[in-house]
Amino acid sequence: MVRGENMNKVMQIVDVVAFVILLLGGLNYLIAGLSGIDVMELIFGTNLSVVGRIIYTIIGLAAVLLITTIVARTIMKNKSTKAA
Repeated sequence: MVRGENMNKVMQIVDVVAFVILLLGGLNYLIAGLSGIDVMELIFGTNLSVVGRIIYTIIGLAAVLLITTIVARTIMKNKSTKAA
């Protein structure tokens, strides 16, 4: 069971990193929406630069990861509740 525990710790770290990335991306979009200033564009250059596209792709992947994590945990929780 040690391997499973290590995997849980790794997934917790991945979840936290994905959450932080998504949080920063969301705050960037909030700032862009309210003020018209795109912080990522200011830091990494033009909006369609390679670096900018990579950053936005990472933010999108973090969102997909968190959605799948939430859905999977909800399904697992429902199964364990029904089994008990």
